[in-house]
Amino acid sequence: MKSRRQNRFIMWSAMASLLGGASSIAQAAEEKVIRPARERIIEGWLIAGSSEDEGRRKVSMNQVDSGGWPSFVDNRAKDVFDWGIRRFWLHNPFGTLSDEVMQFDQYLDAREANLDVLTENFAEAWKPVVDGSFGQPVELVAYIGTADPEDDRLKAVFESGDSARILGTMLACVKPILLAGGSIGADAAVKLPDDGPAFHFYKYLESIGVPIYVESRPKLANPKWAEFPVFAVDAWWNRSNPALHQDALPWAMPNGDIQREVIRWIRDYSGKSTDPAVLEGVIQRTRAALLQGDTVIIRTDGLRAAGIPFERLVEGIDEQMGIQSGSSGGSSAADSAAAGSNGPTLARPAPIFDAKSSNTSKSTTTSSEKNGSAGSLKIKRTSTKGVRKTKSKSAAKSKSPSRTKSASKSAAK
Repeated sequence: MKSRRQNRFIMWSAMASLLGGASSIAQAAEEKVIRPARERIIEGWLIAGSSEDEGRRKVSMNQVDSGGWPSFVDNRAKDVFDWGIRRFWLHNPFGTLSDEVMQFDQYLDAREANLDVLTENFAEAWKPVVDGSFGQPVELVAYIGTADPEDDRLKAVFESGDSARILGTMLACVKPILLAGGSIGADAAVKLPDDGPAFHFYKYLESIGVPIYVESRPKLANPKWAEFPVFAVDAWWNRSNPALHQDALPWAMPNGDIQREVIRWIRDYSGKSTDPAVLEGVIQRTRAALLQGDTVIIRTDGLRAAGIPFERLVEGIDEQMGIQSGSSGGSSAADSAAAGSNGPTLARPAPIFDAKSSNTSKSTTTSSEKNGSAGSLKIKRTSTKGVRKTKSKSAAKSKSPSRTKSASKSAAK
C-alpha cells in the first residue's frame, strides 16, 4: 500500500512541478481581458437530461437521433452557426443515468453499453466544424463530470497504484473530445482540492492548449480553481454572490477576484417559447450579463424561430464597453456567416478572457450602460486586437472555487 501511495505521489508531483513554473493567472493577472460581445454568446445543448430513457442514457431522439453526431452537426449546429454563434456547448454528450452524478468516464460507460449513436463518429463529425468547415472555426465545449479520483472507474485505477494505468484511463475518458479539437467542461470541479490529481490533470491539458472550464463559483478554501475559466448556472451565480447574499461570505470568492472568463447559463429558458415577452426577457438578461463582461449560454431555438436576429443580443454592447469588435455587424444569416459573428479566430481559442459581474438583470437602457459600465465593471479606455482590458479592483488576494453540488444536475430540455 505504501508503494502505491508513493507511486501516486511521484506521478502527480512530477506533473505539478511541470506546471509549477508558470505563474498563477489568478495571482499574476492585473488586467482582465474581455472579448467582443459576439464571442461571448454560446449555444448550449442539454444532451443528457433531455429524456428519461435510461436505455439511451437519458439522451432524447430530439437531441441525438439515429444519425448520431453527423446528423446533429448537419441538422442542429449548422443552423446555429448561420445565425451567428461561434461557440457550442454540449452538456453531457455521452449521457448520464438517474442514479449517478455526472461522470467523467461517461464516454467509456456509453461505449460499454454499446450506445454507438453517442460514441461513434464524434470526433469525425465535430473536428471539421471546429477547424472551420462551416466557414469559420468554432469552439466546441464538451461538459462532463469532473476527474474525481474517488469516483467510480477512477477510484479503481487510482487504488491500483499503477501510474500508467491511471493516466491512460483519464486520457481515454476524454479521447473523443481531444480528437475533435474540443474544450472540456468539468462539472462540480471546485469541490475538489486545488492541489490534487484532478486539478493537475486539468492544468496539464490547459498547458498543451486544451481550454478547461470548471463549475462553479470558486471557493475561498480552494482558491487555485479560479485559475480556470468558470461556468455556473446563472441563477446560482447570482445566488452565490457574496456581495448580494451574506450567507455566501464565509466561502465564496467575490466576483471582483475572479480573473478568468465567467460563463453563465440561462437554464430556465428551454429555447421552446416564442412568446414575445419571454424572448424579450431572455434578450435583456443576456445583454445585462454581457455588459458585466461575462459570457452567456442560451438556447436560441425560440429566438431564431421568431425571426429575431443575432445582432439583437449584442448590438451596442461593445460600443458601450469601449471594445473594438472589428465588425460592422449585420443581422442576416449571410452577414453573420461571412463576417458578422467575429467569432474565435482559432479553432481552439485561448481561455484568457474574463470579467467581473454584479447581479443586474435590468434592460440595456440603464444609466450605467450610457456611462460605458455595468455594475462593478470599470472600463479602461484602451483596447488591443478587439478585446477590452479592464483593471481588477482588487488584487485577487484569495482566489477561490465554488460550490460542491453541481448546478446543472436537473433540467430544462
